[in-house]
Amino acid sequence: MKLGLIFPGGGMKIRDMVTIAKEAEGAGFDSLYVTEAWRSGFVPLTALAMATQHVRLGPYVLNAYGRSPMLTGMSAIDLDELSGGRLLLGVGSGNRHINEDWQGVPHVEPYQKMKEYIECLKQIVRTPMGTPMKYEGKIHRMQWTPAVQPLRESIPIYLSAIFPRMVKVAGQVADGVAIGAMGSVEYLRDVLQPRVREAAAHAGRDPRSLGYVMAIFVSVSDDREQARQAAREAICRLFSPLPHPYYDFLLREQGFSAAADTAQKLAPQGKFKQAAEAIPDEAIDRLTIAGTPAECRKRIAAYEGVVEEVICVNVSYSATPSTDPLGLYRQIIDLR
Repeated sequence: MKLGLIFPGGGMKIRDMVTIAKEAEGAGFDSLYVTEAWRSGFVPLTALAMATQHVRLGPYVLNAYGRSPMLTGMSAIDLDELSGGRLLLGVGSGNRHINEDWQGVPHVEPYQKMKEYIECLKQIVRTPMGTPMKYEGKIHRMQWTPAVQPLRESIPIYLSAIFPRMVKVAGQVADGVAIGAMGSVEYLRDVLQPRVREAAAHAGRDPRSLGYVMAIFVSVSDDREQARQAAREAICRLFSPLPHPYYDFLLREQGFSAAADTAQKLAPQGKFKQAAEAIPDEAIDRLTIAGTPAECRKRIAAYEGVVEEVICVNVSYSATPSTDPLGLYRQIIDLR
């Protein structure tokens, strides 16, 4: 099973990402990702591509409402060439708050949009230079002749999906599913993956051809309770400034509705510590990787055979905001 590291981007310089990227690759990490939220997706990844040689790279995930298929496809081809064929392209629909409030873009027909978006992207990244391509959908339409030869025959495209209808879209058209950030081993194995396989089979695809990557909150410290408190607060921050429907759904699907209710009420008020008190030990045990280094290694190993890759989302800073962020990333790197 591969092990990756993700940079959310907020409050961290790109040069610091590069420093950690080099150390992570040297320590044996398999991949590096950047969240397109507080930073753009492709610019930091370009810096990481230039600073590394072997690790897989990708945005986790690009917002499809903020980028046309053409711009995403061209950027993907460029970064894949620059990195020597190391790109995994993660895409997602975001949510109404991100799209309408942050971007001023109507959040309409996300399931139809993402199906067409991925279909169109697949054509773009696979079309040889000088060959006309055409895509005609309900939302996306494109006629284009690329002037750049893709480095590979295809670039893997993973869809961020957790709601049953989006999971169905992933099974129908994507190369894999990008999951985050609170999926238990049991939920992935017994609920999500059967839904993906069923959708793939109905679409005439081989369900075994789809991959699964899992981004999960990781908080590691010799102080076990400090690490677990950081994970609790990180869960609550997913509900601020507004509850994120994706994560609210994940909590409730896995039996933690009471915790979701409290987070919905308190987190938008900035009361993260109070909200964290409602996150039970069972949720931390099942939905995060938090504790001592030995405990975290054991939790990572639990995903072996369930996903192809675990991507570490560093949330240790939640409990120790004054701590050097590079040092906190190095604690995760030491897990390898």
